[in-house]
Amino acid sequence: MKPSRVRTIALASSVVSTLVAGCSLILNPDPGGGPAPMGDPRYGLRCAVDNECGPGESCRANRCTTACSGSSPCAGDGIAECGASGFCEFLTPPPIEGTINVGYLYVGPVGDFGWTATHEEGRVYVQENLMDVATHYAPSVSTANAPAEIEKFLTEGADGMPGTGDEDDVVIATSFDFLAPMQQAALQNPDRNFLGCALFTNGPNLGSYFSRMEQVMWLGGRLAAQVTESNRIGIIGPVTIPETVRHINAFTLGVRSKNPQAKVIVRWTGEWFNPEEETQATMELVAAGVDVLYGQTDTRVPQEVLRDMNIRSIDIEETMGEDESGRPILTFGHDNQNACDGDPSCVASLGYNWGPMLVQILQDMRDGRWRPDISIWEQMRSDPAVSSVYLTQINRAHVPSAVQLDVESFIPMLAGSEGTYLAFRGPVRDNTGRLRIPEGDEPDDDALLRMCWFVDGVFDYEDVDQPAVVPDCVGDR
Repeated sequence: MKPSRVRTIALASSVVSTLVAGCSLILNPDPGGGPAPMGDPRYGLRCAVDNECGPGESCRANRCTTACSGSSPCAGDGIAECGASGFCEFLTPPPIEGTINVGYLYVGPVGDFGWTATHEEGRVYVQENLMDVATHYAPSVSTANAPAEIEKFLTEGADGMPGTGDEDDVVIATSFDFLAPMQQAALQNPDRNFLGCALFTNGPNLGSYFSRMEQVMWLGGRLAAQVTESNRIGIIGPVTIPETVRHINAFTLGVRSKNPQAKVIVRWTGEWFNPEEETQATMELVAAGVDVLYGQTDTRVPQEVLRDMNIRSIDIEETMGEDESGRPILTFGHDNQNACDGDPSCVASLGYNWGPMLVQILQDMRDGRWRPDISIWEQMRSDPAVSSVYLTQINRAHVPSAVQLDVESFIPMLAGSEGTYLAFRGPVRDNTGRLRIPEGDEPDDDALLRMCWFVDGVFDYEDVDQPAVVPDCVGDR
């Protein structure tokens, strides 16, 4: 597990990889508080007594509902099931009436050019693309401070004043580090909604969302395989959890799909944010002969170090460090789709785009259609404007047109119905030679969430001929 920011739970239960339906049914076309006027249906809304509900409705478990039977099923297209009591029982929290107030918990500063910056861009997108929503955030929240920040969201909202009616209806946590305080808050506040990035843990009012970055990692690896000259590609790994291991593996499988001779060389930092350690890791990977570098941390430090020091690739056929006549080390941006901005040696960025997904989730909350019991793990889409993960525009200064066409030709497959697990389709062996995924097979989501082993092609930075070993990692070894 991770001391700072974990985005994936290693011991998650089986995940239902289903995206909430794109269309929305408006359950409450005229939201408002108080008892319902005569003839106004209130199906699914909160209530205390029957007369707060519409004609033919009853107040049960503090929700306006109706009687049901095998011949008279529940309305709402999957939001409720007929219970043993003979009344519709809801699978969704009640619709949110009026303005939706949303508080975001960030693990870092919004200017980190990485993980938190990307979530901030998503928050702004939500604010600009969803009507009647008010959002705000708390930056650089630690695990220890998370309960207090959540409590402020629930009691004060954005204005910091209790009792003004601006208290948050929804709390969004952008880190698995916040799982425990989010679970506790959800239990204590059943009338609010709680949503976490990559929590893969569910409750009546607690849900999870994430994107299949491993698909884009595979694309990035295939691209890296065709721009390396030394056949040594470096990755700076942050914290050893199944998520980061899975992403390194997908990147490596992408590399090997085009260049079976290339090596992916890993150097861990043990943290998501540690500029000094990231600088050291960058220099050690350069010394190991890499000429393409991808940093998985939350900063652009590796890119900045290489650019500011004008570090060139080393001819590994010559004495290490003596030949500095090579080209600049090529890099990949991480997390943020703007991570390559201002870096001429950046080939492309492997980035998230949270806004469209969260607009849909919040709209589903408004309509009473949000299913917190279904963890959303969205695959990439062909349209980068709405895809939650994507490979950004490729730098033509370093990438020939034929290579760009090769890489981009896989996007329709990855975005299609058969592409969810394309990156890990068997046969896949680990870097000890053991067959992990037989030919034609695909791992299920639980296997991906427990992946603590390296695929063939991942090597150690201290000895580039030695297969790397995954350090402390809770999952399948």
